[in-house]
Amino acid sequence: MKPILRDFIRIGGRHAYPLPCCALLQTDGSYKTRKGAVAAILTTPDNRTVYRNTHPIVASNSTEAEWASIANGIRFALEKEQFLLAVENDNLSVIAALTGYGTLNHSYARYYKSQITKLTAQTLWTGVRWIPRELNRADDLFLR
Repeated sequence: MKPILRDFIRIGGRHAYPLPCCALLQTDGSYKTRKGAVAAILTTPDNRTVYRNTHPIVASNSTEAEWASIANGIRFALEKEQFLLAVENDNLSVIAALTGYGTLNHSYARYYKSQITKLTAQTLWTGVRWIPRELNRADDLFLR
């Protein structure tokens, strides 16, 4: 059965509504034994250009790595001059917290939420949504 994907929920940007064509940004975080990494796949609105980015981070757990992946992914998209962003991530608690339906219980969550808010202020529109892990192609970047 094919999963039903929800609409993107706005988390920032200068416009209240999305414009018809956004860049798709899939992010993922990885954490194993005190070592973290983040990955992002950015597809331009015309679907002709795909950028990939991975790098190590310092994280205390897998949820912090997921928060970091979104912040780093948005930063990466801005570096590639993409200002209309549709962000997908497979961590439901992070997406819920970003969209106002979850809590920010840890200091790292508050830190990354603040960073994401500052980054999205530089965009025209940024929205997020949860996707199942099997649809998150950014996870594949960790296999290399």
